[in-house]
Amino acid sequence: MSVETIHIKNMVCRRCVMTVEDICRSLGMTDATVSLGSVDFAVAPDPGTLDEFFDRLKAAGFEPLKSHEHVVLEKIKAAVRFYARRNDTDKKVKLSDYMSKAVNMDFRYASRMFSSLEGRTIQSYLMAQRIEYVKELLSDNELTLAEIADKVGFSSVAHLSRAFKKSQSVTISEFRGTGSRSGIDEV
Repeated sequence: MSVETIHIKNMVCRRCVMTVEDICRSLGMTDATVSLGSVDFAVAPDPGTLDEFFDRLKAAGFEPLKSHEHVVLEKIKAAVRFYARRNDTDKKVKLSDYMSKAVNMDFRYASRMFSSLEGRTIQSYLMAQRIEYVKELLSDNELTLAEIADKVGFSSVAHLSRAFKKSQSVTISEFRGTGSRSGIDEV
């Protein structure tokens, strides 16, 4: 049973978990259990070690979360990122239904909380995540535009093209010429 849990912002992949595990190991925190978005300690670290841990997290691009609302915000973001990259069998699940189950709260409440803390709607965050996924798929150069539109959840290539142009201020063809992508935690 863990004594203390610290929630961490910007942990979005397995490499992030490995980086935080390395930080814990280097500080002698051998009892730490790291998972996406959190670290559980069986024995609470002393204040000096904890300060050094926070400093190293910040140097690596992570941020310890201070409030319950920020912890919930990160859960909402993680759920939206997963939904944006969901597999083709989940297409019929509405965002509101998925979010209610994923974060175990009313979608309207989650949406209001997200908007007040993030300064944008869940839907705009979802679109940004989808566009970033499109950019990834375009860079891979393995799928046609129709396949990408279908995979990412756009109703047509025209809908994908309009959304991409609106979001990126360049056409898909222009993007293919330059190809700049963002980190998933920067979207």
